Amino acid sequence: MSRWLLEARVLVRFLGSGAVNTLLGFGIIFALMAGGMDPLWANIAGYAVGFVIGFLLSRNFVFRSNGKFIGQSLRYLLSFTICFVLNLFVLRAALQHMAAIPAQVLASAAYTASMFLLARLWIYRSPHEE
Repeated sequence: MSRWLLEARVLVRFLGSGAVNTLLGFGIIFALMAGGMDPLWANIAGYAVGFVIGFLLSRNFVFRSNGKFIGQSLRYLLSFTICFVLNLFVLRAALQHMAAIPAQVLASAAYTASMFLLARLWIYRSPHEE
């Protein structure tokens, strides 16, 4: 199988698992916002739940990794932190120009793109590279 086809399959699995995780996260975020919570705090709560689910789906389903759990967990935590800070930065900037829901979507897109790159290139690198 060609390298491009393999990468396309990984990307499809990533986007599929991300869709599940995003729906859950947005469900939490928007429910909390509907209950009166500030969009920033609702975002934090949604991503906290998504953190655990995202790691498990990425490791076991998307990248089908059998690398060192501790190393991958720590890299995932650092990557999540970087991507989440980017998400918050985009959210804060977007809230200056648009309503909360489109701002949340834009922030999520920034998180997703950056997390895929870090996951593919760093978190779940081949076990022989660890």
